[in-house]
Formats: sequence, structure tokens, C-alpha cells
Amino acid sequence: MISMALGLSKKGFKIFSSTFAAFLTRAHDQIRMAGISGGNFTLCGSHAGVSVGEDGSSQMGLEDIALFRSTANSSIFCPCDAVSCEKIVYACKELKGINYIRTMRPKTPIIYRYDELFDVGDFKILRQSPKDNLILAGSGITVHECLKAYEHLKKKGIASAVIDLYCVKPFNEKKFKEFVKHHGNKIIVSEDHYPQGGIGEMLSTKVVNDETKIISLAVRKMPRSGTTEELLHYEEIDAESIVKAALEMVKNS
Repeated sequence: MISMALGLSKKGFKIFSSTFAAFLTRAHDQIRMAGISGGNFTLCGSHAGVSVGEDGSSQMGLEDIALFRSTANSSIFCPCDAVSCEKIVYACKELKGINYIRTMRPKTPIIYRYDELFDVGDFKILRQSPKDNLILAGSGITVHECLKAYEHLKKKGIASAVIDLYCVKPFNEKKFKEFVKHHGNKIIVSEDHYPQGGIGEMLSTKVVNDETKIISLAVRKMPRSGTTEELLHYEEIDAESIVKAALEMVKNS
């Protein structure tokens, strides 16, 4: 599939290919060579992360962000709802290189208006105030967990900002650093991916300094079969785990 996508893209076609995110690891060499060969096409890796649920660990794409971060001439997108996904598909139609759209299995609520714009390299600020103590950052399924955590923290009198990291690569480092500086200099990032090569690692290399603290919540245990809610809680990337990390961060600051 990847080799066909590369060949057709070289003939000038706009190519979109899709499979489970987990299965793209089987095509790592073809993806690598497509990047080196100047391919221009879009891949969708569906059923990403432990949120797949009952299908079990063999079906969970947990290395895909790392795979595409290390691919030459690649862009990576992690939409969290149907609107952002559709807009990102159209954006990829105009992009050069190897574009990766990471999608999930569970039904998620729509949080964006249809006229929302999704610029390549940017991120969305979903909640913010002048009194923010920290930033909750998520992508895909964990954006919704961050929004739940925001409500819990609000009831406890802790103001937090919420960010949707819908574009992992490229990334507007300058804008993000400026936002962090004015919103507590503390970040909790939650992702449905292994920590190695993931979003938390990406942010740590780009924005962490002597003034900025970051807690990275990621998939660190061997996943098992269960409901989406059970697995997000088991891996400690759900709203409850985000709240716990936030309270600990505020306490120690």
C-alpha cells in the first residue's frame, strides 16, 4: 500500500491511504524510503492508542508518532473530533511530503465549530484565563480528558489552560513558549502513546528550561483488553490522573 502510494504520488496523483496505526509498523521501511524519495501523500493511522479498548494490545498503535517524527519530510496531525479531522484532511491535500493523520476508535463529542481553521504547525487554546496556574495539554482522545480535568480543577479553585496539540510536527515552538510563560510555566501533557518518541518528549526538547516544569503522562504499562475508560485509567492518562498530577504539581510549586 505504501509503495503504491509513493509510486502514484510520483505520477502526480493526490493519494490518501489508511490502515490501523499498529499495522503501519509493518511498513516502516517503505515509509522511510518514501520520505527519502520525496513522496507526497497522506496516511491515516486509525484505531490509535489504548483507547481502541477490547481489541487488545496487538491492535493498539502506540509507536506511530515516534515512527513518523523520525521520517524525513513528514507532518503529523492528531485530530480530536470530526471537524478537526475533516479540516486536517483538506490541509494535507495541499501539503508536500509524508503526512500522517492519527485517528482513534471511540466516539468523541464535537468541540469545534465548522468554520474553525487548523493551520499547519499550530495548536488550539481551548481554555485560558489570566489566573492560570498550569497548562493541560492533550492530543486526540486525551484532549477530552484534559477538558474533564479542567472542570474538576476549576471546582477546586485551580485555574488551568487547556491546549489541543493537533499538530505535532511541525510545531510552533515560539508561540507555545510564549503561552507557557504567561500561564504558569507548568505543563501536564497526556498522550495515548508510549513516552519514547511521543508528544511529551517532543515538548521536553522544545520548551523545558530552568523556569518551566513538565509532567508527561503516557502509556507506560503493557496494555490489556478492556473498555476505553478502563484502559485510559489503567495507563493513568485519564482525567482523574491529570487532576492528580496537577494537584501534586501545584502543591510542589
